[in-house]
Amino acid sequence: MTHPLRRALAIGVVLVLAACRAGGTTAPPSASVVAPSATAEPTETPEASAAPSVAPSESATSAPSNDPSSPFSVAPNADADALFLDRDECENIADGYRLEFPDAWYTNTEIGDVEACSWFSAVSYEVDDPNEPPAEIAIAIEYLDGDRGSFEETIRREFGIVGETQQGVRVEYRGAAGNGGLMPAEWREYLYLVQLGPTEEEGPNLVIRTNTDMGGDYELNKAVLDRIMATIEFIGTTQ
Repeated sequence: MTHPLRRALAIGVVLVLAACRAGGTTAPPSASVVAPSATAEPTETPEASAAPSVAPSESATSAPSNDPSSPFSVAPNADADALFLDRDECENIADGYRLEFPDAWYTNTEIGDVEACSWFSAVSYEVDDPNEPPAEIAIAIEYLDGDRGSFEETIRREFGIVGETQQGVRVEYRGAAGNGGLMPAEWREYLYLVQLGPTEEEGPNLVIRTNTDMGGDYELNKAVLDRIMATIEFIGTTQ
């Protein structure tokens, strides 16, 4: 079921937020699109704390790699499982993927240089500048021509298969300010890097990420991200 609020949202640069279901239609962008009430949020979405949640038992040592020829494991999370009982689907033809996400959440149509099916949020949002993701965005997908480096400290790193065919790495970072990093110690980022080219260094790569500066609850966002990645399919030309 597609949530009625997903059909139209007002934005400064004309964006329609929509959940793009296969076989469905998406309302064309219009400057006269009416935004839903700021209080009209999907009732299906579990209430989450705005403060990031970080497990206290993290180790500074990277976890051992899992089987690089197997799909990534998905940790239990009752709230994320409940969200995925009712799903929607969207696709990004330019970057070559299709995926499922919670029907109670929101995604984007194409806006500026941001392709459709690139931003995900538990609440509706407006976009004033497509070069600046709105604060409500909980999960973002980026297509990179090359590799993605980081100056932060690696908490864990795992290898596996994404979408049945693509090599990937799952990484969690924490801030390492004062030790060569840029972010404070309490900062966290969780991401998948999916290799679309011959090597990770050469690229291109797809990066799907959430962090504690993004909208919603960090631990729930991680669990939703894992479940999105378990549904992703690659379309078009990939290695």
